[in-house]
Amino acid sequence: MTALRIFLVLATTSIYMLTVVATTSEGPNWPAVAIGDLMALGWRAQFDLDFVVYLILFAVWVAWREGGTPRGYALALLSFPMGGMFGFPYVLYATFAAKGDPRSVLLGKRATNS
Repeated sequence: MTALRIFLVLATTSIYMLTVVATTSEGPNWPAVAIGDLMALGWRAQFDLDFVVYLILFAVWVAWREGGTPRGYALALLSFPMGGMFGFPYVLYATFAAKGDPRSVLLGKRATNS
């Protein structure tokens, strides 16, 4: 669990640093860039579509893990546009909330029901 936590801290730091650099150099209008990439139907489109599907899957998992509560749906809505900027800290928090129990990290509120 320690290795996972270290990875998540490094990933969170990296994604935030890259976001600052990208926003400074490219501007904050990432949806236009992503949609432009998708419309071009090239390798960037393939990557972006793959990433969008991952974000949807992650958002569904967050809502399910949180027990389908309003909090869970709010967190899921945050996870979609924020990607790893939300997801990495969320999983890091989950490792501490679950006291390092992998089953609880994955199942969240449902870990007690199984």
